[in-house]
Parts: sequence; structure tokens; C-alpha cells
Amino acid sequence: MKKVIKIFVIIAASLVTFVLSLYLVAYCMGEPDLNKNRYLKLYDDNQDIFYQSINDYAGHYVTLDNVSDYFLESIVAIEDQHFYQHRGFDPIGIARAIKVNLINQDKSQGASTITQQYARLLYLTNEKSWSRKIKEAFLTMQLETHLTKDEILEGYVNNVYFGHGIYGIENAAQYFYGKSAKNLDLNESSMLAGVINGPTYYSPLNDETAARKRQSLVLDALIDCGNITENEKQRVLNSDLNLAKEHQVDENIDNNYYKDAVIEELEALGFYNNTYLNQGLNVYTTFDQGYQDIITKSAKEYTQDSEVETASIVVEPYTSKVLALIGGKDYAQSQYNRATQTNRQIGSTIKPLLYYLALENGFTPTTTFLCEPTTFKLDDNTTYSPGNFNDKYAYDDITLAQAIAVSDNIYAVKTHLFLGEENLAALIKKFGIDNVEANASLALGTLNTNIYNLANMYNCLASEGTYNHLYMIEKITNAAGEVLYEHEREDQKMLNQDTCLVLSQLLTSTFNDTFSTYLQATMAGYQLDNINACKTGSTDVDNLAVAYNPEVLVASWVGYDDNRKMTTTNDKTVAKKTVVDVLQYTNKIKEVNWYQPTSSLQQIAINPLTGENDENGLVYWFKKE
Repeated sequence: MKKVIKIFVIIAASLVTFVLSLYLVAYCMGEPDLNKNRYLKLYDDNQDIFYQSINDYAGHYVTLDNVSDYFLESIVAIEDQHFYQHRGFDPIGIARAIKVNLINQDKSQGASTITQQYARLLYLTNEKSWSRKIKEAFLTMQLETHLTKDEILEGYVNNVYFGHGIYGIENAAQYFYGKSAKNLDLNESSMLAGVINGPTYYSPLNDETAARKRQSLVLDALIDCGNITENEKQRVLNSDLNLAKEHQVDENIDNNYYKDAVIEELEALGFYNNTYLNQGLNVYTTFDQGYQDIITKSAKEYTQDSEVETASIVVEPYTSKVLALIGGKDYAQSQYNRATQTNRQIGSTIKPLLYYLALENGFTPTTTFLCEPTTFKLDDNTTYSPGNFNDKYAYDDITLAQAIAVSDNIYAVKTHLFLGEENLAALIKKFGIDNVEANASLALGTLNTNIYNLANMYNCLASEGTYNHLYMIEKITNAAGEVLYEHEREDQKMLNQDTCLVLSQLLTSTFNDTFSTYLQATMAGYQLDNINACKTGSTDVDNLAVAYNPEVLVASWVGYDDNRKMTTTNDKTVAKKTVVDVLQYTNKIKEVNWYQPTSSLQQIAINPLTGENDENGLVYWFKKE
């Protein structure tokens, strides 16, 4: 027993020594820079500001002397009851959160302290990663070793978000109640303290019932701290909301998915640090509010009353500008960016890359393979038996044009094995995706990646073979107007222009109901006024669609975060409907003309089902021999 106690004491002492060492390092690093003049401004493609850093947004900075004691007591009670006792991390709060979340399945109180939240507000994005958590922990130590508790609390209440585009307690008091923060009463203070946990859900302007429930939790926390009595709580809950008569709700929080992606790119370029932020950064981006509004509206409309999630990205071909991006249907509910961070199987959206290789190796729109149930014997003596959707087959030869239109799996695997499994993997790796396994099923999209990477590959096809990596940041300047960075185009000729043009023409077949024989053309239910290329993909748990023309490319994904199977038609069609919305919007705002064949291509009308020449058939492009 003594030996066990000795080991425990050694471990405990080592742990304490380690933690104290970290605090010492944080102290020696010096006081964290809280320069209130630092800023980050993001500009859209019209050079209008669509996001400003928190410090700049706060605007009206107030000292604690000018904030109601009711609010200060409320915020500490509900967010961090042991704020004045701990040194940045609250073991009691962590234990309480574990008990609440695991036993009661209630997330009304979290484990992050006010100091941790302040560190996150000042410097960090909403990225969910261990590196971010480590940075946050170290910044927390710096704050705690150099600032008083009141200084930390003052910074926090001046930077925290209250929804509706409002940062800081003074702005919030004026916005919600038409008065200064110093004059907030218990009713108003407890309401605003509750809003912080979920600004969209708990805003009394959005949902009075939810706001009242949250306010009740704040009042309970105040009772626990001995600040108020049960009678005072009841008086507050029985009183009017006392909201100001005028306040304009004008926020576009879903722009924050794009904003977060810009900050990730800014960090990758080496500019998201104190050295540059303290100079004041003006970041000019490729953001297009019109396209952003379209994909945001589509996401909310098509996922209404469903737990399904969606992500979409809009790109400009040839330039590779990312015009719009959403990583989920509701940023207030989830800041996780599924467009850039969720790797899922991409299904049949991989097939255009396969058919690019086929066209490079002598295939034409009329090349045929027999479509029937097939078991393939592989080089390693194993077998592979893929199936078509709903086990439907032509039981006849089908053309490449029809195979693309209906997304025939047998044709794809036959093509893949004919060309050699390693060739498709090698092409994918050219786009910087390394986790590719060369096997038979790769032809059906067993590759795991995200729609950002998917759009990056497709954009090379849409750009007639010219490759530029997707980007968001055009230029960065500091407050003095000095240019710190400008984007430079690569214009790398990665793919053959003629082959890309032939493939793009083939991808228009997905909209053509002529091909709906044994299987339906995958986009036949969506008719547009102009010509577009499109390819869909699906697995048991994912549905995707990528569409493009010379003016725009859009990729969309839909699925459940927990990888549940999608069973309802509405959920399965979210991605298709979204890309159609973007294509239709583009047709309204631009003159969209289809690609023109080069002198190396000839246009031939064929019967798309048999491949025979037919002057009344569909026109496809063929390489001249």
C-alpha cells in the first residue's frame, strides 16, 4: 500500500511540476498582445467588407465600472462560477460538465472557463482540432499570468458575441434594450447572459420561449452563487421582456463558413499571427454574396425538418476563385466546416476522371461494353461483383455516352480494369490527394475526400485542362496600405484540352431523358435553359452532385454526420437541387455560352444508344484521326 501511495505522490508531483513549468513558460513569453487597434477585415469581390475582426466589431469598449453588476454576476454565474478562484482551467467545472453531459444528457453548461473563451475570441478560429486546443490552453495561461481577473473579464464582455452581428456588452445593451450596459437591471442582465451560449437559439428576438428557458437557468445559477433569492427569480420571470421597440435584425451568420475557410488560408499563407494582425490586415477575397445567398437558401430550404447536413462550394472556372462556400446548413448550430474538413466516399463523381483516361486511350462517345451482371476475377485471384443501381442492367452493349448519363457501374469497372487500376489512382494523386488505393472499387468512388478537393479536380476539367488550385485570397494589405501578398495564377496545363472538351460534352448527357431506358439519366428530372455538364454520386450514406459550365462550377454534398443511411427521397436530392439552383442563378446574372470545339475536334451526330451515325441524333465531339 505504501508503495502505491508513493507512486501516486510521485505522479502527482510530476504533474504539478509540469503544469507549473507551462505557466512559467507562458509568463516568460510576456503579456499577450491585446492591442485594441489590431483588426482583420475581409472584403468581398466588390471590395465591400463582409467580416471584421471581433475587436473592431466591438466598437464601444467599456470598463467594468460601466457595466451593470447584475450582468457581471450573471455572466460569471452561468459561464464560469469559479472564475475568481481558478487559474484559467476549472477542474470542478470539468467534472460538472462530464456529469451533466453523460448522466443527464444535458449540455446547458460547458467546461470552458471565461479565460479560455476570451483566448478563443481574441486569436482562434472555430476549427475543432488538437492543435487549436493546445494553442487555446497556452494563450489561457498567458492571460492568467499577466492579467488580473477583472482585466480578463473586461476583455471578455467587450468581445463576446450576442447574435445579430452584435459584439460586446455595450452594443448588446443598446441593441436589445436601448440603454447603456451600466443601467441593465436583473431581468435584462440575466437575459443577455443567457444569449451568449447560443445567440441564434436564445435571442429573445428569435425565440422568446427558448430565451426565457435559458434565462431561468441563469437565474438558477445566480441563486446557487448566493446572488439572488428564489423570490427575485420569480419576479424576473413574471415580468415583461422590456425589449427596445426598434432593433433591426441584420446578420448573415452563414457567411462565417466562408470566413473560417479564409482564415485557414490566411494561416496557411503565414499571415494569421500577431506580427501581421497587429499591423491591421485588409484581406481582399473572391467572396460573392449573391452565390453565397443562393447556396445558403438552398441548404435551409431543402434540409428543413431533417437532421441531414449539407455542404456546397461554388467556383469560377479558369480563375479557380472560390465564390461561395457553406460547411453546414446552420452555422449557429454547428461551426464544423464539412466542405473542407469532412472526408467521405465520393461515389460516382469519380467517374469523369476515369473516363478522361479512357478518352486519352482511344475511347470515343460510341465505345461500347456489354452491360450485364458481372463477376470480375482480379489479378490477386479474388473476385469483385459490383452492381448497378437497383440491380438494373441493359443486357446489351451500351455506349460511353449512355454509361455516363445513367452512371452505369459495370461499364465503369470494365473501363477501369481495361486501363489498369493504377492509372486512375495516379491521376487523382496529381491533384495532391495521396490517400488513394489502386483497386477495382476505386472506379465506383471508394476514395475518401471532401467537396473542396472534389471541386478542385473538376475545375481542371471545367477549365479545359488548365489547373490552378482553388483559392479565396486575392490580396493582403496592412493598415498603412502596404501590399503584403498578392495571388499569382499558376496556369499549369495538367490535362489535355481536347479530351476535357469531349468529356464535358459527354457530361451533358445526364440531363437528357433520351438515355432513360433501363436506368434513368441521373439529372433528367432537372431541365435548364442552357447547356451544363453534371455528374452525381451516391453511397449508402452520401449523395453528391458536381455541375459546371464555362462560367461556374458547383459541388454539393448531403449526408448525416453520424453516417446513417439516407432513406428519404427529399434528403437524397438536396445536392442535385442545390447545383441546379446555382446553375439557374448563373443563367440569370450572366450570358452563359457553352464551350466551343477546337480545330482538332469534329462534331458528329449519333444515335446515343447504339453509337451509329444519325443525322437526327445527338451531337458529340470526336477527336480527328
